Amino acid sequence: MKLKSIFKENTILRVVYLLVFLFVITNEAIYSPDTRSYLNALPYRHPGYVLFLKFFKFLFSSFFDMSVLVFQGAFGLFAVNFFFKKIVQIFNLSTISKVLLMVILIFPFFNPLYVANNICPEGISYALYLFFIASSLNFIKNDTYKNLAIALIFYILLALTRGQFIITPLIFAFAYFIEKKPQLLKASKIFKLLLLICMPAVLVLAESTYHKLKDGIFMTTPFGFVNASTAAFYVSNQNDSQHIKDEDDKIIFKNCYQKLENEQLLMSSQNDLNSYTEYYSFFHKNIPLICNRTIHSLGKTYYFDELTKTNTIETADAQAFYNIEKSCKTLTFTLITNNFNSWIKLYFANISHGFYSSILLIFIVFIFLFSFVKVLFQNKTYLLLFICSALTLSNAMLVAFASHSIMRYLFYNYVLIFFIFVIIFTKLIKNGVKN
Repeated sequence: MKLKSIFKENTILRVVYLLVFLFVITNEAIYSPDTRSYLNALPYRHPGYVLFLKFFKFLFSSFFDMSVLVFQGAFGLFAVNFFFKKIVQIFNLSTISKVLLMVILIFPFFNPLYVANNICPEGISYALYLFFIASSLNFIKNDTYKNLAIALIFYILLALTRGQFIITPLIFAFAYFIEKKPQLLKASKIFKLLLLICMPAVLVLAESTYHKLKDGIFMTTPFGFVNASTAAFYVSNQNDSQHIKDEDDKIIFKNCYQKLENEQLLMSSQNDLNSYTEYYSFFHKNIPLICNRTIHSLGKTYYFDELTKTNTIETADAQAFYNIEKSCKTLTFTLITNNFNSWIKLYFANISHGFYSSILLIFIVFIFLFSFVKVLFQNKTYLLLFICSALTLSNAMLVAFASHSIMRYLFYNYVLIFFIFVIIFTKLIKNGVKN
């Protein structure tokens, strides 16, 4: 009976995967505004997807679009199946939960995300994320070097593709510490824990090496702080220039502030708005105008004009990307410090938008704090709950700091939020919440 049940389930899964795959390959490739920057390997793009596209362009030049669709569709569905099988095994899900899980897992393949059809990092990062989470949970449960190696390989590929996941090994490092605390005097346990802790630093080194080889500059991928400075500029005031020490940074701030003020793209320009939710909505809609067409455009042009006096155009162009990133890093912290009350309220509105409700955000924060305290006091029943809530919050908080909360950056959280509710209802409530 059991074999018959498994056969039926696997048959249904194969039909689902086939239908999704046919949907992917019968729809055209989507070239979004970001696609060209990856195809042209611009300095502010992470290396993972750039190298992926270059490889496919080299091998399948005449059939580039279709080859990418076939790979992204097949790779994504293979990851969905791997994740589904591992999670069903770990959580022992009911039939209804399995159906809901599958719906959530295949949702990104359809409107509005179209992850497999869109020639953007999500085409492979979604699959890599599923592989990484499932293999990391498998490592926590089955502690072997092989399982750790698999998880770390997926992490490196994922973080080199989407930098928003760079700190995720630290969450699993804490979980591993809690799980193996009685055995941590063993050298093998300490070594594995240190590997997890050091992986973000290894990732930064690898990414900097890539840019040194490609662009001649040893630095992590720029644009993170260009994005993060957007909210800081939005809440800024003209007298903030008095607190900026570097002359180049001060010129860039004044140029950008003047343009933003003239185009009424500052918070102080929105006299008809009454709440930070409304302030955020305006900010959310105008991110491209504030960030790309003002801060990045004016800042890069300023440095490029200066650098072309003593460098070739190619060198000046690459260096300008890195210089504006460094300037925005300084400006971000200066402007946040000077306008912290306005910035933190906007930041909270940003995170809340990503959860579609401040109530859900507060609930996830409560679950995180609750599970954190429980696992600290040796109650491993709550470890999976801690991992899911920590991964959800860390991604949401990093995205809200660096940019605006859009589905493209946050859909990875949907399956984790689903698991939080599954754990609460099927594990804790059903079995009883222990003190």
